[in-house]
Amino acid sequence: MRIYIIGMPGTGKSHFGKMLAKAMHLSFIDTDEQVEQVTQLSIRQLIEQKGEKAFRTIESEVLLKTAANAHCVIATGGGTPVYNNQIQWMKNHGIVVWIDTDLSLIAKRIAQNITRRPLFMGLEAPQIAQKLSEIYTLRKKIYKNADVFVPVKTLHNTSLTPVIQRIVKLSKRGK
Repeated sequence: MRIYIIGMPGTGKSHFGKMLAKAMHLSFIDTDEQVEQVTQLSIRQLIEQKGEKAFRTIESEVLLKTAANAHCVIATGGGTPVYNNQIQWMKNHGIVVWIDTDLSLIAKRIAQNITRRPLFMGLEAPQIAQKLSEIYTLRKKIYKNADVFVPVKTLHNTSLTPVIQRIVKLSKRGK
């Protein structure tokens, strides 16, 4: 079983993915961490030095390599599903879970740790919120193709139980 976690930057994909992997006794992979290991650069440095296109190419290569791993939860970068029809690739190779976090919560998280978010460098809180809204509008139609939808409206932890039940049900049906 492979479970791909998708959603906006700062939505909590890695945190949620780690909790889900632990609860389901699966290994955990973070594609952003894998990109950083491969390039020996932070995502921010990679984009600054080689550009977004190079980053997206390496990100795609890292994603494709996840097919070699069984029984794992994979947290992807926010843009991963959008490029090269990778949402469909993920659906063909596992179950895709969309973490849809309220944009105001994401904006607060990004503002608190702006250096890790190259798309938002140099922006103030209102500009971060505006950019998030623009990105969300573009990506939402791709994200909606996920197999499982998890809305997150508060800072409190989302219960994993209904998510796990839905994933188990899909996996038994061969999805």
